[in-house]
Amino acid sequence: MPWLSCIISNVVLATLVALAAWFVQRRLRRPGIARILWLIVLVKLVTPPLVSLPLRESPGMMSCLLGTCGCALHAGRQTVLFSTLPWILLAVWSAGAAATGWNAWRRWTQFRRLIAHAVPAPREWQTLAARLASELSLRSPPEILAVPGRLPPLVVPGRRRARLLLPAALIGRLNASQRAALLLHELTHIKRRDHVVRMLELTVRVAYWWLPLVGSIGRQLRACEETCCDAAVVAHLPQARRDYARLLLDVVDFASPLPRQAIPHATAMSAADDLEQRLHTILGASSAKRRTWPAAAFALGLSCAILPCGWHYDSISRPAAATAADKCEPSGDAMRMPGERKYDLSLHCCPS
Repeated sequence: MPWLSCIISNVVLATLVALAAWFVQRRLRRPGIARILWLIVLVKLVTPPLVSLPLRESPGMMSCLLGTCGCALHAGRQTVLFSTLPWILLAVWSAGAAATGWNAWRRWTQFRRLIAHAVPAPREWQTLAARLASELSLRSPPEILAVPGRLPPLVVPGRRRARLLLPAALIGRLNASQRAALLLHELTHIKRRDHVVRMLELTVRVAYWWLPLVGSIGRQLRACEETCCDAAVVAHLPQARRDYARLLLDVVDFASPLPRQAIPHATAMSAADDLEQRLHTILGASSAKRRTWPAAAFALGLSCAILPCGWHYDSISRPAAATAADKCEPSGDAMRMPGERKYDLSLHCCPS
């Protein structure tokens, strides 16, 4: 089962990188590097290894239970394991992936009905967005639309360029400073290609619908994206810290609470995981950063080294001398104590 070995290898190595990403994000407070690490986790889950190392197992009780010992007595179990089980797992995986993909497509279809009612944003928003896109050196400015409904500002991928969806009922309440901060936040998402990352995240979610780690990866990745965009807004508009903090609270208060991943293709402006921490950072009340670059760089380098690697399971076949008997025999008589009940291990153990 080489494909099953590849999946298990990717999951184990991706989990190690995820632990490094969590450490860099939560302990070292480096959201930019943590975002790269979370992306490596997603890429690792869906890419085959370029360098494969064999993981060999010596004959023993586990090899007999798995039917990989090579003896005639366990040949039937080996046939079931390597012939029937892969097809069963493939059928279960296909059914789950199809259900997950259909659910995502259904939600996206429902969301497209809302986009059908979208209209171009007011002229002052268009002008301001064009100026900010030029300042950010954004080659392809997004299409800015106003949509009905109590939704947060969204960035969704389009056919030719990204689309920035602004709630019509909210944009009329914002002052000039908040308008600039809102557009700068969303344009930073577009410049960093976060809307493209949503497609990768959706692919991983469909392929690994059975893995609980995928949902946590998506949440942590979005939290890093929001923190990076906050830093970009504060660096570009340092005088608008308070207006930006009020904008974030207004968006959270305005938008209807949405189920997680309700719109799988969208990058929404939200409170992420820790609203209080974000507000402290925006207002400049957070503590000074420690010198954590060496540890973060080490974690990033180690994760990049893990990315092309993998291993495959390679069980050791029985030696030729063992095939002469062509059957397994009990091997525990010599170690049996007087008066101890004799157990027949012929169904589980091969001769050494």
